Amino acid sequence: MEMLLTIRTWLLAACGTLVLHAFTAPAHADTLDDIKQKGEMVVGMEAAYVPYEFFKDGKIVGYDCDIAQKIADKIGVKVSFVDTDWAGIIPALYAHKFDVIMSGMTMTAERAKRVSFSMPYGDASVMVFLRADDKSIKTADDLAGHAVGTQLGSAPAVVAQKFDAKLKAEGKPGFTDIKLYEHFPEAYLDLSNHRTDAVFNSLSTLQVVMKEQPGKYRMIGGVQDIKAYFGLAFRKDDERLTKIANDVLGEMKADGELAKLQEKWFGATMDSPNEIPAVLP
Repeated sequence: MEMLLTIRTWLLAACGTLVLHAFTAPAHADTLDDIKQKGEMVVGMEAAYVPYEFFKDGKIVGYDCDIAQKIADKIGVKVSFVDTDWAGIIPALYAHKFDVIMSGMTMTAERAKRVSFSMPYGDASVMVFLRADDKSIKTADDLAGHAVGTQLGSAPAVVAQKFDAKLKAEGKPGFTDIKLYEHFPEAYLDLSNHRTDAVFNSLSTLQVVMKEQPGKYRMIGGVQDIKAYFGLAFRKDDERLTKIANDVLGEMKADGELAKLQEKWFGATMDSPNEIPAVLP
């Protein structure tokens, strides 16, 4: 009997020790701690979205890259970039292939269910890109009966689908086709070669394409009612990393550095709020 009591006492003591350890063990390090420990912030992006991120002389450069460098400097680590297929970029974030998405990602209500966004840092309003010599399309409604193109899995693709439904609801012909591409440059090429009649993409990006190829394209609006913005995207539980990004973006807006980067990459500045809009497209 004495031996049984001794064993029971030992088991209770052991269980108590395990419970104590369960409550006192340190929490698993979050992404910010991981970044500091490895001395590097890894950024996921699709490097085919001029001028946000693209390959030049074998290196990924662009507006997002410059902002990423500022955030990495704030943390005190180096930065590296991972070129990622756009359609799988959010699953890749949660698979820990990288620490943050900085890739001209439009802040949408659907994406906000899956990721945490930073404050806006660029204009993502969707426009319609047209051949300059095509005078048949004067307004967005004139797209009825035409083929359009955009990128697979992009916010402009959603806008195109919604506008197609709007045309049909008004008793007009919808688009003859919505062609979805892996990368936007492929969509521009098909537009130039008359395989489509329009491309849906963001205003800021299309401005750069027009600047680089003067006289070749023009653009019109009228396909979106809600103002759209770009944001950096984080895993939902990465509150500390999100706060650092917001602090850096806020400082860059306040001291004019963000405007200088916009002049550098876009040739013009963009206004954006310091808070995520209450209503997202």
